[in-house]
Amino acid sequence: MALRIYELPTSATPIQKPVSPIRVVSRAHDAPVYVCKADPTSTYLASGASDGTVKVWDIVRGFPTHVLRGHGGVVSAIAWSYPRVQDFEARKMRLFTASVDTRIRVWDLTKGAEQSRAGKQVKPEAVLEGHVSVPRGLDVSEDGRWLVSGGRDQVVLVWDMNERQSKKSGKGKEKEAWPALANTITALERVEAVGILGEEVDAGESSSRRRHVRFFTAGEKGVVRIWDGKTGNVLRAFGEEQESNSEDQEEQRQILDAL
Repeated sequence: MALRIYELPTSATPIQKPVSPIRVVSRAHDAPVYVCKADPTSTYLASGASDGTVKVWDIVRGFPTHVLRGHGGVVSAIAWSYPRVQDFEARKMRLFTASVDTRIRVWDLTKGAEQSRAGKQVKPEAVLEGHVSVPRGLDVSEDGRWLVSGGRDQVVLVWDMNERQSKKSGKGKEKEAWPALANTITALERVEAVGILGEEVDAGESSSRRRHVRFFTAGEKGVVRIWDGKTGNVLRAFGEEQESNSEDQEEQRQILDAL
């Protein structure tokens, strides 16, 4: 339940003694912390605990700026979005969180700070439903348009943050859902990690400028695959699938994280 922040030595000489933390928050959460991720500017750190609570920390000052509640179980994945835009006032910092409740929550942290100051509970901008098992991989494109989520239900979902779609509610009425689900891709394995490839990364296809997203997955079968988010085709695979005869072999083979 503790949070420790370290300053890593930059010296090229071998480190002879243990590196001590520069700050320790002894009880950062009321339950074990499961995931942590720093934002693109290295100003904030998001931590997700097994009680479904997410906290956003000011790294330098060592205090929480946001406490986000709503998930019904262990927080399983976190992703940040802070795209560069010409209009600085319109720039939004968003946090995406996933949980064993199978849902992904989208948080506008600027709006969340205003809600906190007003003494209100911070509410998510959107709650995304589409997975039927725990989402373990989350990533957002640099321009903030695409969100990719992968889960242990062997499915990868591609969400378009710029689009809305009409959905029928339980009463038969149509309502707008945001963001729009752009594609559902069957991975044929439990997915533990996903990541979106930047424009500069060559994944073995033609170098003509992309009009849609490419991403990688890793998980149960110990293979890293590069996918085309529009067609759902595998562009390249790293590693080979191996037949396993026991649970031990299966555990040793699977990839738990990739970045």
